[in-house]
Amino acid sequence: MVCTVIMASHPAWRSRDPGKRTPGKGHGAFFAAALRSPREVGTLLPSGPELARRLAAVIPRPGHSGRPPVVVEVGAGAGAVTAAIVQHVDEGAVVIAVEKDPELAEQLRARRLGVHVVTADAIKLPTILADHGVDFADAIVSVLPWALFGAQLQRQMLATFADALQPDGVFTAAAYSLGYWTPAARRFRRELERLFGEVLPTRTMWRHLPPAMTYVCRRPGQGGDALTVDPSR
Repeated sequence: MVCTVIMASHPAWRSRDPGKRTPGKGHGAFFAAALRSPREVGTLLPSGPELARRLAAVIPRPGHSGRPPVVVEVGAGAGAVTAAIVQHVDEGAVVIAVEKDPELAEQLRARRLGVHVVTADAIKLPTILADHGVDFADAIVSVLPWALFGAQLQRQMLATFADALQPDGVFTAAAYSLGYWTPAARRFRRELERLFGEVLPTRTMWRHLPPAMTYVCRRPGQGGDALTVDPSR
């Protein structure tokens, strides 16, 4: 696979205080979106700083072949994880934040984090990448409520994301403790192991509200036995 980037990052790359811009308004917009679409948002609270940093930590720098990485965040919300991604990546990285809810997307744009904000369903990721002059992503970061998705939607979205990654790319997703052992959550885990050659669950962050962990998935399209640890530890 070859990735071509013809679009530079937003010229206003980083706000001076990306993690602290209008936090009350951001939380209010997220809460309102959760009330509008509970099955698409999945939680009443945005991701906390610890979860955001853990999700961003797996993003490579620099990316494939020494060039700046292409990072896609799906389910960006009002920017809780986006700000951590911006702080983690080097200047010049292409960061695309995809958010389906128009009001949350507009809130994220107002934060001026220097990312490309796209109001769209994440299932359209191939078109979104093409619109930004990109063939494949180096990292896809997800805060989507996978445990609330049906089997067909889980499979379709995960296959789309795996196909959109570079061979050495990484997919990372948040999961919340309240849904660890539900049939949908177990199905999500099986789908990850079917699509990725390596699936690493991280330890649960019990102080996060709600408690959460992440999956770190590499070797897209290779499947096979996954290296795992118990997320409840």
